[in-house]
Amino acid sequence: MDCHVHYSSPGGPDWIARFSDPLPEISIRAIELAEASLRSGVTTARDVGAPQGVSIRLVHMARAGEIKAPNIHAAGTWIAHRGTYVSFARHFGEANELRDAIRMEIEAGAELIKVALSGWNEGARPQDAAEIPFSEKLLSVAVEEAHMAGFKIACHANDPASCRIAAHAGVDSLEHGMFLEQGDLEAMANNKTFLVPTMSVWDAMLYYAHAVDWPEARKKRAEDLRQGSRAAVIGAVRAGVQIALGTDAGGGAARHGRIAREAELMVECGLEPRDALIAATSSASKLIGEDQRGTIEKGKIADLVLLDANPLENVSALRLIAAVFQGGRRVA
Repeated sequence: MDCHVHYSSPGGPDWIARFSDPLPEISIRAIELAEASLRSGVTTARDVGAPQGVSIRLVHMARAGEIKAPNIHAAGTWIAHRGTYVSFARHFGEANELRDAIRMEIEAGAELIKVALSGWNEGARPQDAAEIPFSEKLLSVAVEEAHMAGFKIACHANDPASCRIAAHAGVDSLEHGMFLEQGDLEAMANNKTFLVPTMSVWDAMLYYAHAVDWPEARKKRAEDLRQGSRAAVIGAVRAGVQIALGTDAGGGAARHGRIAREAELMVECGLEPRDALIAATSSASKLIGEDQRGTIEKGKIADLVLLDANPLENVSALRLIAAVFQGGRRVA
């Protein structure tokens, strides 16, 4: 299971621009990428942000059997404070607008809520405004609104201030979390907040930083993310934070179909192969809300990935896929 994907973008060095491609191009690409994801062994996924309702339509097509795709749970689009994040998110300014934005996503067919904490875009910060306008108070409003409607809420946070706010808010999952500190991790453990570390983000960024000769500032950003991310994952394990695997394929430089790399990065941080597999199966199923998937047991849905080697001995065996079954049917 991949708890953090964006099928509307292919990833790569210009991933953000791809979200603004013409809608027909995004829609066709999403179908192709979802199928590639399935072939790589992802039988269930959370699509945690897509422009123009693409992910919700993708869910409908997959469940109708019109396309080969993972069992997708879609968040609709991102919800962010006005003046921050990306232009194609759903933006709000006040608490009432935030509540309305969440309700609109639910009405549009979203199955979970995705909010994005981020600093101001260049030139958008009003005088004397807080560094992160999506404040603790506003995030508590979002959590309350989502939970009152029976929905889980995922929170994007990849800078120190946003991580601190999100860690203490009671969100269901904190996405990225590159700069979480010990007190933040303890709060997450107490709140039962999952960490979805998406280490493939900086791993792919480091590759492109050298492959296409990014400016030094972007290279340094990738290195900072790597350092902070590894420290956060190591600290999360020690603090007892639940970890679920997510690649951020499409939402960052990471490509789709490479979930094995995320598991490898987890092991490089000190997790045992068994724990990396749990993060991609039973822990992921708990976060997503898929009680009938995630473990091999009598009576559960038969989503299976057959490998040519033992991943408990070497997690890179996840690259050696022999067959993929979904609901008992071979699909790849």
